[in-house]
Formats: sequence, C-alpha cells, structure tokens
Amino acid sequence: MNGTAARLNFIYLISKLVIEARVNNIQIMPFNFFLSAEEVHKYFLEGKSQVDGYVKKAKHQFWQAMDLVIIKDGRPVWDRIPEYELLGQIWESMGGVWGGRWKSLNDIYHFEI
Repeated sequence: MNGTAARLNFIYLISKLVIEARVNNIQIMPFNFFLSAEEVHKYFLEGKSQVDGYVKKAKHQFWQAMDLVIIKDGRPVWDRIPEYELLGQIWESMGGVWGGRWKSLNDIYHFEI
C-alpha cells in the first residue's frame, strides 16, 4: 500500500473507531496526529518514544498514527481505565496496532496502522 492509500486507510479506520467509541458511550479527543521529526525526537529524549524521528521514524510522521485521550466529566483521563482496553480491542479487531499492548513502552493513547 503506497503512502496516500495507507493514510486514507488509516483515516477510514480512525473514523470507524470514533463511531465505535460513540456507540460504547466513550468520549475521545485526539491530541497528536502528525508529528515532525523534531517533535518525535523530543518524545524520544523524554523516554516517551522508541524511535528518534530521524534514523527510526514514527508512524505519526507518515500520518499513520493518532494519540487519543478519553474524556470523562469534561476532563482528560490519563490513567489506564477499562475504556482504553475496549478501544484497543476494537482497534486491533480492525487490524490496527494499539500502543497499550507494548511491553517496552506502554502507550495507551496510541493507535497506528
């Protein structure tokens, strides 16, 4: 799949995830979609990314990843709660990769293809 097709497929799948979240009464908000090499590198230096943005690039740099936070009572929930698990399962059932499964860097907010 070329870059454009992969991006379109990702947007299609994220749209389906948004609908599934709504069906399951989960309010979500994106907070990272495209990230530059500099932004990825900053996360790498902070220990929040396994890739440096230059030699190893992130899916965010190709518009193929998004970070989503769950909103409850008007506030973002940064702790691992069952709703993240449900979204992760739904995402994986669509063929995506959920950062909440990663052993080395547990990133419950990360959804990529």
